[in-house]
Amino acid sequence: MATGRYVIIGGGNIGQKLIRLLSPDRELVLIDQDQQALDAALQARSNGISTVLGDATSRLVLEKAGVRKTDTVLITATTEKVNVEVARVVKKYFDTRQVYAIGITRAGIAAMEELGVEVENIFSVSAIGLRNRLEHKTKTVHGVGLGKNEILEVEIHPNSRLAHNTIGRIRPRRWRIGIIYRDEAIVIPRDDTVLKPGDKLIILGDPRVLKTVSEMLTFRFVQFPLEFGDRTLALLFGGEPEDYFAELAYIVKTFPLAQTSVVLCSMRDSDLERSRTLLAAQGLGHFELRQISLADLLADPAVAPGPTGKVGLVVLARTHLRRGFKNPALGQSRKSLLMRLSLVFRAPLLVSGGTFPYQRMALPCMAEGQLQASMQTALEIAAPLHFNLEALVCKPSEYIASNDELSGCERICKTIDRLRHIYRTEIHETLVEGNPIAVFSEALQEHKLLVANIGEWRQPRLWPDWLDPDVPWHVVDRANISTLLLPADQETL
Repeated sequence: MATGRYVIIGGGNIGQKLIRLLSPDRELVLIDQDQQALDAALQARSNGISTVLGDATSRLVLEKAGVRKTDTVLITATTEKVNVEVARVVKKYFDTRQVYAIGITRAGIAAMEELGVEVENIFSVSAIGLRNRLEHKTKTVHGVGLGKNEILEVEIHPNSRLAHNTIGRIRPRRWRIGIIYRDEAIVIPRDDTVLKPGDKLIILGDPRVLKTVSEMLTFRFVQFPLEFGDRTLALLFGGEPEDYFAELAYIVKTFPLAQTSVVLCSMRDSDLERSRTLLAAQGLGHFELRQISLADLLADPAVAPGPTGKVGLVVLARTHLRRGFKNPALGQSRKSLLMRLSLVFRAPLLVSGGTFPYQRMALPCMAEGQLQASMQTALEIAAPLHFNLEALVCKPSEYIASNDELSGCERICKTIDRLRHIYRTEIHETLVEGNPIAVFSEALQEHKLLVANIGEWRQPRLWPDWLDPDVPWHVVDRANISTLLLPADQETL
């Protein structure tokens, strides 16, 4: 029997990696049913390797590959049923000293171990670790961090807000997808990989983030906006209209936030007394009111009164975001201020316009990147409160629009339709035509709440943008109704 000769079954990702890693002194034989996989192996290793095209569950194919003359077989196919059957045939008909295989499920691993096969779990195996075992080097440690919940295995629920998204669109920041198990096979995660309901994922990363991510994947996330934080921050500048305080009382009763903090970014005593009076008139007088400059609040959000929990919702009045607004402390425009607040608190902003209760909600669908997350949040709000949600879509002109714009509109409509079926709810879809800023602004006059995503806005520029307007921002800027501004997706992950 030959020594130092390996038969590798399966030319997938692990098999190809092994071919590159194993010592050139080893004689390798690769079996696979895909000629492209065999060709790739020959390119990766110019000598010391031979290939066999065929089904490794066949005894004749194994005979052709010379399994009888080798002492080590490595079964690295990504379909567990194949691995189990190959292991059974090898152990029954060939006197092979060492058989290594990749297992996926507990049942599959147990079945191969009963055959006397050394099994590595696919969720912890690596080509380097397998190579080290073969060549008697240090075995890779796979259990690091498990006690700290740094690695989790989760299954994607059909109603998860992350289902049907590509990994590239989700843009994970403080967590990663290690591997995907789908239909008894392994899918290597890439940016263009679409996450599908029923996929089992191994996720790893910041323990503080993994809990939220796992809840979103398994559809166990809590009611909006508790995924961001557990308290409301009411932001006053002085001179707020009375309906702002009435809307604040409505928000406190409507959203499931346990605590409320009130900050007055004005040092005038008259503003302080007026704010206290109006808060008391709405039954909010028991909340602590503190005067803090806006510059100090943005520099250190922890100076806000109340508990130490994270802010889940920031509420401010639209009257302070009127055209021509300029913050003297920061020299920032109203757009810059909203983006800064979103970045500092990493929470949604509710710009009060006095149009409550929010029975009619509108979501202008302008960009694909943030659309699904924005619509799912709107549905989370609308469903328990029995609000009506209307998706506004601007149909591009067939005469002047590019093919990308036309296809983009079609994809937006398909996303709306898919979410309508997932949530089993009615989403009113309205197609409008013309200048999107003008037609959206006109349509919003019939609604009570606008839902938008700050992640769709462009960064402020020094020159006017009338030649190339930031449409999502201008729609929000021109709206005269209450507006819920969601932070960009990646900020919550």
